[in-house]
Amino acid sequence: SGKFMVRLPPELHRQLAIEAAEQHVSLNRLISGRLGV
Repeated sequence: SGKFMVRLPPELHRQLAIEAAEQHVSLNRLISGRLGV
């Protein structure tokens, strides 16, 4: 299906969401980039 669900600690989620907002990308796109997708 292409879906990969993962649970993150709230603080890590917050940090990633802030970084995504600063880069004007979605959280999904940011994490996909980190995974090399």
